[in-house]
Amino acid sequence: MKILITGASGFLGKNLINYLSCKYDICGFSRRKLNGINYFQGDISNINDLEKAIYTNQPDTIIHLAGAIKGSKETFHSTNVVGAKHLSYLAAKYKIKQIVYVSSLAAQGPLEKKEPISYYGYTKRVAEIELLKNAHIYNLVILRPPIIYGPSEQEVYKIIKFASMSGVFFAIDNMRLSFIYVEDLIKVIEATLSLQTPKVFTVCENSFYDFFEVANIIGYHLGKRLKVITIPKIFLESVNLGFKISGIFFDKINEINAHSWVCKNNYQNASVEIKNDLFSGMYKTIRWYRENGWL
Repeated sequence: MKILITGASGFLGKNLINYLSCKYDICGFSRRKLNGINYFQGDISNINDLEKAIYTNQPDTIIHLAGAIKGSKETFHSTNVVGAKHLSYLAAKYKIKQIVYVSSLAAQGPLEKKEPISYYGYTKRVAEIELLKNAHIYNLVILRPPIIYGPSEQEVYKIIKFASMSGVFFAIDNMRLSFIYVEDLIKVIEATLSLQTPKVFTVCENSFYDFFEVANIIGYHLGKRLKVITIPKIFLESVNLGFKISGIFFDKINEINAHSWVCKNNYQNASVEIKNDLFSGMYKTIRWYRENGWL
């Protein structure tokens, strides 16, 4: 099977390539140069770049990982929405058999809203819709993971590094979070390659955590007793108001103000099991950071 992976130079892309490259004919597509595999350098929002990669490689399946997680509204729209629109059109044109799109829980929204509450989440939902428009031509699988963490990840890493250096962990009261360890998500992605019908799945471990539980787990593996400081809700509301008045776009504040970023794993496959809870996954993650000089 020939597989084209968009967003191949990102955290998930690099881990996915390492896992799949010994089993499949892999080609990467990304804005940054890749070493060790066949790849095309380009921007997902540029249809000519993407068409060159698809036409030249003629993949059976496209795993779509490319996406913006931070930036301006224009960046979110051009990367997440326009990129998906181009991919849908080209996949139909070149008779691609399957697209696996790794979306986000943000496209579904927090449990109390059940709809996107940030521009990021909105663009991920619209990207799903764009891909669904031609799902009668190719088989479409959409995965909606929550927070993804693991070796070489850099967003959760910033929190861990700060806690390691300062002994402090900032918490948001009354917020619950779901997680998935990158290795577990990769195994789900591989399993979906054999699916023959369109599906939308949320994929996560079936436990969720508040910030105090997350702090205890990280502190345990760091070997430190962390001082947990709760950020008052009125402070978050003041920050949000300040950004609005000043005209600064800070999309994540809407997600921070929600309470239940939790989901239930509804991907059922006897051959695939979500093995890592946050305790075991964080142990592997922090060990990797230490062994590679990140901590």
